[in-house]
Amino acid sequence: MSRKMSERRRAAFLRALEESGNQTLPAERACVSRSWVCKERGLDAVFDSACRRAIEAADARLRAAEGNRPEARGWGHLDGVELVVRGTGGNGGGRLVQIARARAGQWTAASEDRFLEVLAATCNAKAAYEAAGKSKGSAYSHRKRWAGFGRRWQAAEEIGYGRIEDALLERGQNLFSSRELPPDAPMPRMTVGEAIQLLRLHRYEVHQVGKRPGHWRRPRSLDEVRDSILRKLAAFDRSRRRQ
Repeated sequence: MSRKMSERRRAAFLRALEESGNQTLPAERACVSRSWVCKERGLDAVFDSACRRAIEAADARLRAAEGNRPEARGWGHLDGVELVVRGTGGNGGGRLVQIARARAGQWTAASEDRFLEVLAATCNAKAAYEAAGKSKGSAYSHRKRWAGFGRRWQAAEEIGYGRIEDALLERGQNLFSSRELPPDAPMPRMTVGEAIQLLRLHRYEVHQVGKRPGHWRRPRSLDEVRDSILRKLAAFDRSRRRQ
């Protein structure tokens, strides 16, 4: 065994590797280079086997996660950079899932929290993903990929919906109020018409009432129209016979 890594430091490295699945971060914690770890694995079969088991354990645990924010303690930030669960995530596949530094533009715990905060205040996904510095496609892709974020999105939307409903009721009970809703921070100022439009857009997702906004219904084919007419004629004929 190399004198550069004591048994105690090696054990700490393996524990961190089992938590993160990423050789680079535990190596930094153990104050050794990643290249040295790779070299040591090539020279020590026992150490290499322990590393493989640790990486497999981390991959299995992180692959079952429902969000990309690390749940293990001590893995939120490293040297001022946010850490995230990165890899195939909930989609399956051949790549290993591991904790790593967030890339530029990647969703993190901070950007998720900012998005959900604005969504709960406004019930407006567009305002929320713009406040988080994200695009519409990025927001909905992130929601589809991570079930935990999808549930928090739904909960925040329900909170925002309820706040707008309460504000509209308060507005309706005060005939002498201004034309705009009270600016109860952090809810932005909006007209009654804008509030009603938001409720209409989100009524299906919150209360499962009506149909999903923008949902396109396929036109019936000629065969379907013909069958429908024939069924109605047959029903009408049976009704006349009974008379």
